[in-house]
Amino acid sequence: MKTIIDLVIVNFNTKKILLQCLQSIEAYTPLPHRVIVVDNGSQDGSLEMLSQMASNHLIMIANTKNEGYAKACNQGILAGTSPYILLLNSDVLVTAHWLEPLLHCMDSDPRIAVVGPKMIDHHGQITGAGIVGTNAHHEPRGLFERNEIGKYDQQEDCISVCGAAYLIRRDLLAQLGLFDENYFFYFEETDYSFNARSQGYRVVYCPESTIYHLMGQSCKDHGKLRALFEDSEHYFRKKWAHLLIESEG
Repeated sequence: MKTIIDLVIVNFNTKKILLQCLQSIEAYTPLPHRVIVVDNGSQDGSLEMLSQMASNHLIMIANTKNEGYAKACNQGILAGTSPYILLLNSDVLVTAHWLEPLLHCMDSDPRIAVVGPKMIDHHGQITGAGIVGTNAHHEPRGLFERNEIGKYDQQEDCISVCGAAYLIRRDLLAQLGLFDENYFFYFEETDYSFNARSQGYRVVYCPESTIYHLMGQSCKDHGKLRALFEDSEHYFRKKWAHLLIESEG
């Protein structure tokens, strides 16, 4: 079967929610697609579960250790052949008619390189509504605000969109490249968005698609997460210093 899109999911010890994610994809994704799960050395039975599920529709890549998010994403991207690629976190649950608006948005303009949906949690709070502001001072809009009709419901260009559901084009990989593997965790998608926008492409928030994002399921060690965030932020600011300075001037 010729597929339209490769759904790439990186997993690290999230067996239970990964299964829920895969079940939601199966239930709500009628368009021809392939799921590629890259496991980063899980020890919670994820591999055994995936081995039982593996098919032409679902491909598993098993790393012997945690290779980091960017590298695992790249492994999944390179394992596919579909014209579109959607990076999904394992703590995401998709909903009815979630994918069509994202692809329609992407197809509306060849200058669009990245598209992301609106995301909420099970408490009805917003977990993704575009990254807004300036290059130097940007932040996730509406984070943990109550989701309401009409709130952040307009499609618009953004600095970036949340990496938990991040749609890109395969035909732009030759120009934009893959994810920068100097990032182990955090800032990978922000970096890709900066790269795309610096080369004249658009990054678009598409609230016509809404999905659930549970957030923070793969690591409960907040100290470790903070250290990874700071390392990635330092590298990001060094790499994009020229754009950050320009936007402050």
